[in-house]
Amino acid sequence: MPACERDAPVTENADLQSVLDRAAQGGRITPEEALDLYRSAPLHALGKAADAVRRRRYAGTEHIATYIIERNINYTNVCVTACRFCAFYAAPKDTAKGWTRDLDDILRRCAETVELGGTQIMFQGGHHPDYGVEYYEEHFSAIKKAFPQLVIHSLGA
Repeated sequence: MPACERDAPVTENADLQSVLDRAAQGGRITPEEALDLYRSAPLHALGKAADAVRRRRYAGTEHIATYIIERNINYTNVCVTACRFCAFYAAPKDTAKGWTRDLDDILRRCAETVELGGTQIMFQGGHHPDYGVEYYEEHFSAIKKAFPQLVIHSLGA
């Protein structure tokens, strides 16, 4: 019986279903299989397999789910990358559309997060051509100094 038994099979592609079932049952998958799942498996099917892994891994406590209260703080939309999926960015020369939050505004948003019970911020934004590592060091240091209890989740791709 497939590990994703509640709605088995969760995809009509037998090859993908086989990989999903193996992963859900604790088996290893290859990097190529993981890429195939990423590119082709329905999101619902991936979610079902992930839930099966969670239930197996945390047997006895699988009915417990935890969460964090996190705020996404976008520091700038100015970006040189121009990812095809992004409708957020502004080219560096597009001064009418581009913006950057100053440090005081960022700290105010951190304070609001803490007041609402938040424990983490996602510091996210464009790849601004004028911002080197010093910009991030300054901002992360200021945030941690003012709000040492906040976890800074940042610099993700």
